[in-house]
Amino acid sequence: MDGGNSIEDQALQWVMRLTSGEIEPGMLEEYEQWRRADRVHEAAIVSARRLWLKMGTPLETRYDPVVVNQTRMRARSRSMRWRRSLQMATAALLVLAMGMGWQWQRNWRYDQVTGTGEQRTVALADGSTLWLNTDSAVDVEVDTHRRHVRLMRGEAFFDVRRDPARPFTIDAGLGQVRVLGTAFAVRRDGDDVVVTVQRGRVRVSGGGTAPVEIVPNQRVRVHASDAMKRVELADAEDELAWRNGQLVFVDRPLSEILAEVGRYDSRMLLVRYPQANRVRMSAVIDLARLDEWYGGLQQSLPVKVTEIGPVVWIASVKRPAK
Repeated sequence: MDGGNSIEDQALQWVMRLTSGEIEPGMLEEYEQWRRADRVHEAAIVSARRLWLKMGTPLETRYDPVVVNQTRMRARSRSMRWRRSLQMATAALLVLAMGMGWQWQRNWRYDQVTGTGEQRTVALADGSTLWLNTDSAVDVEVDTHRRHVRLMRGEAFFDVRRDPARPFTIDAGLGQVRVLGTAFAVRRDGDDVVVTVQRGRVRVSGGGTAPVEIVPNQRVRVHASDAMKRVELADAEDELAWRNGQLVFVDRPLSEILAEVGRYDSRMLLVRYPQANRVRMSAVIDLARLDEWYGGLQQSLPVKVTEIGPVVWIASVKRPAK
């Protein structure tokens, strides 16, 4: 364990290692020695476990430091084993049913879905094209009478074939978009809806205020609490570079960059770098080489990047004075 990190960070790193599924021989003994070496360590482990559970990781299902008495286990009666087998089978069926219900709720009930880090191109019946970004879902209704898409989550880019007789509409919950023929992106960003135009003209309504029209290299953000929609200048090529497998940032806080990168990484991104809100960076990130970019942060910033199982952990370190 790296002694250069704080006790809290060391404790969190232990929890991450023990829940990663990659436990090495002797690791549990090393952990117990560290934990028992000081009461401060024990308290730090308790706090780290609580933090891990709050993040949604079922820690107790992956690691439990209680030693099982194998002799007592073997001495149990056949009836107990049968009863436990029945309970486990029932539990397995329940978990399976819950898992199927979760999948239906999140994915199966939609026409087109992408997972984290996945993108998909969909050719629509009217000749338009839809690009679905990471962790997104849409319902599509395009026929001879109507052209309508519901963006349920995530982000989508539309290259719409012009047809004055059938306006193309997108419902993104709080925001609605109406076009004849244009190229633009719609993103559900928390409670907000963000529309960015690459080509043509887009009419955006919703949010309880008057509709607005935006043109290339403009974006509008719709929020229920705003008195008016906020129209901003935007570099559409940079904003929508994800369609080419890249993320482009110009003078942005590192915290915002990491939050955006985290949308494309199926692993959990854990950041313990207090200066992340103040450090500003420009970057062009290849989505197929995220690990290389993570590694590059160590060369330019006082941070250490640790990959343990399904977790990427970025933590501040003290560099020796020159």
